[in-house]
Amino acid sequence: MQVHFIGIGEVNMCNLAIALRKKGEKVTGSDAVFDESLNAIMQEQGLEYNETGWSSDKINDRLDAVILGASIKKDNPELAKAQELGLRIFSCPEFLYEQSKYKTRVVVAGSKQKKTIASMILHVLEYNDVEVDYALSVQNGLQLTEENDFIVIEGIDHPSSVIDNTPQFQKHRPNIALLSDIEFEEGSFYTDFETYAKQYSIFVDSIVKGGSITYNDEDMEVRKLVESSENPIRKFPYVTPEYQEVDGEVFLETPDGEMPLEISGETNLRNMAGAKWICQQMGVDEVEFYEAMATFK
Repeated sequence: MQVHFIGIGEVNMCNLAIALRKKGEKVTGSDAVFDESLNAIMQEQGLEYNETGWSSDKINDRLDAVILGASIKKDNPELAKAQELGLRIFSCPEFLYEQSKYKTRVVVAGSKQKKTIASMILHVLEYNDVEVDYALSVQNGLQLTEENDFIVIEGIDHPSSVIDNTPQFQKHRPNIALLSDIEFEEGSFYTDFETYAKQYSIFVDSIVKGGSITYNDEDMEVRKLVESSENPIRKFPYVTPEYQEVDGEVFLETPDGEMPLEISGETNLRNMAGAKWICQQMGVDEVEFYEAMATFK
């Protein structure tokens, strides 16, 4: 397969390009500006990319797919050439779905806490030797294999691309989802809170029928959206667990007694409660989860 990335300098685009290269696909890409660290990674991985900006010569009818970055403008010459040739154009999350549609997709969404919760989940899985794929918005944050059954995805609420304003997390069609919090910020991609919250409502409705949503029962907007959804999915609420703080050390109340933790604060403890529900749905029991979380920092 031959794939060209328009905007390969974006971290998620670079991660996907590297993952495809490792699978043996022919990958090319271009961008106007490259972050130095991403530049080094791409050179190390042997990716072919145009360092001097855009060139419509990169686009030809031999390409099987063109992946369009979220920050690319409508007048981009490479995009115009791809449209002229009638090539298959995907946003990054759309193509990730195509690469993971036969896996169990676990999507962690929320305004502020998704990255922390996804990190907790992956830490617990690694500690318990559970092999999974993952897609996070950090450098080297994507692993795609043929053999792993699960993929853990950080759900991003930004638009997918200039030709598709659908929020990225609505493209993943999760089997298992988590929703941690909904906090609107002025100056974001959305004009008002109602429009922003609506995107999360659509996300909940995008979960595969028979799937599940684990949600923060202490966030009133999250609870309202999840409980009002008519999507036939299982709904698992979570709250801040019982704990004690003694001399600056946190002890979690568990069925096996008090357990010391490296993390602290109600937000992190509540995040942990959500991560536990997800890990249990992925085959990690409660004892294994707490043992792993005792080492999470």
